[in-house]
Amino acid sequence: MLSAAHAHSPVGPIPVFNGGAADAVRFCLDAVKSGDGAWVATANLDYVALARRDPELRALLREATLVVADGAPVAWLARISGASRARRVAGVDLVCHIFASAAHPLRVVLYGSTSPIAHAAARHLEQTYPAVRVVGVVCPPFTELSGPEREAECALLQDLAPDVVLVALGCPKQEQLIVRYRAACPAAVWIGVGGTFDFFAGHRRRAPGLVQRLGGEWLIRLAQEPRRLWRRYLLHDIPALIAVAPSCMGTRIRGRPTSPATE
Repeated sequence: MLSAAHAHSPVGPIPVFNGGAADAVRFCLDAVKSGDGAWVATANLDYVALARRDPELRALLREATLVVADGAPVAWLARISGASRARRVAGVDLVCHIFASAAHPLRVVLYGSTSPIAHAAARHLEQTYPAVRVVGVVCPPFTELSGPEREAECALLQDLAPDVVLVALGCPKQEQLIVRYRAACPAAVWIGVGGTFDFFAGHRRRAPGLVQRLGGEWLIRLAQEPRRLWRRYLLHDIPALIAVAPSCMGTRIRGRPTSPATE
């Protein structure tokens, strides 16, 4: 259960957690221990841009248990809206901190990406974190699954009985899948992690710590993948930041309402 001090505040069309990495890690480990389970969305600025255009994604994110600011701009906007405790919680950092802080073994499933990357990520996690036991790696085809195929995957997940499910499909596919599959393992903590498996597998490198603290990691990613990311960053994400900043300030002036995600 989230305290009133750690409610969500609206950042444009999405709710964002009024807390930092330590708060999110504690919440996730408590959810595993209690068996209540949780759904954690790691929202960067692209989520804000997509949710402005996609009412389905807006509705999905309001159902999430926790929506952390995976990106310095989202954390800035949350603080502008009045969420003074909001800090950047990158998906890769959240996963690492959860696994490093676990006092008991965690059964973990990796869902998504390609088989070589997902299995390399699984090996890295097991070798790095003594508490992690990867009990399943599921790499679906890059096509829409049929009803029977989805039922088979849900049955597999039930049999694996994970404590944590990391879903690496990108937004909004991973959010859609979590909503569709979560009932198969309601006691698990489901986390949408985007391209995190690439980092664990060693296929991509993160920006230096100083660049991350200054909020410039997106520039490093743009330099690494300019053809894929320039349109997203320059034509969608930056305009979204400019568009929602005034509404965030208006939220702060009016007060700090709790989002539907935390009621």
